[in-house]
Amino acid sequence: MKPQFAVIDIGSNSVRLMLGVWENGRARALSKALKSTRLAKGIDLTGVLQADRMADTAAAIAAFRAQADGCGIPVLAYATSAVRDAKNRDVFLATVKEQTGTDVLVLSGEEEGGYAFSAVTGGEGTVFDIGGGSFQVVTKDRAVSFPCGCVRAKTVCDAQDPETLERGLFSWIDGIAYLPQTVPQPVYGVGGTITSIGALLAGQTAYDGRALAEITLPRLDRLLAELSAVSEAERLLHPLLTEKRGDIILQGMTILRYIMVRTHTARVIPSDRDGMEGIAEALLIGKRTEF
Repeated sequence: MKPQFAVIDIGSNSVRLMLGVWENGRARALSKALKSTRLAKGIDLTGVLQADRMADTAAAIAAFRAQADGCGIPVLAYATSAVRDAKNRDVFLATVKEQTGTDVLVLSGEEEGGYAFSAVTGGEGTVFDIGGGSFQVVTKDRAVSFPCGCVRAKTVCDAQDPETLERGLFSWIDGIAYLPQTVPQPVYGVGGTITSIGALLAGQTAYDGRALAEITLPRLDRLLAELSAVSEAERLLHPLLTEKRGDIILQGMTILRYIMVRTHTARVIPSDRDGMEGIAEALLIGKRTEF
């Protein structure tokens, strides 16, 4: 089946490409690809995107844009936490436009979470979205976003053991985030941290987004203990984590644990559908006009 559109997600940890088709008014991904560029690296220390991170990210966008152009399909590119928070975001956007011919939308945290909510739910429940630079908690009535993602968390607390990670990251997030004590059920989870956890809990060795396991706190805690018991070098070699996520997965898991504990959430259902499908569907029904 020939793809009908492409979406490029410029995140804090990675750049992603989705090639998709329309089916009964919904966006269906034919394929998703990822290049880890760590665009958010160092932003909390300097407030700016580093030149080498911008260059790697622009190169990834150029490669994905060429792939979409080769299919003869329209492309929508959007950026999230790292770009929206950067003092030099205009430099980055101009660089991407010059080198790739791509205009980039910069989403607010609330928009980012809202697109994930519309893609994953039937209009009810809650979505937890954990990225490299921020996390969102979204219901049909409210979306909140906080600059506490797993790449930033690595800078805040680079510990290995769960107890130290919890002390360091819980206090950090408490100083920034404000979450409700309960959230509407069911709760869905999106983003690479949560889908990786779902794949690990399902016992996968090759990622299959159609068969992710439900996440509960006891299962999350056991997995966190298992992964923290091996070295970072070993995690980087794990087929589901690799260099794209192996060095930040403990921080991402601790952020998920924080959200679940603070909102008294017993279980999270991982979803491979996320904001990429959501923003594509917003275009289809006319809530956005860019493509």
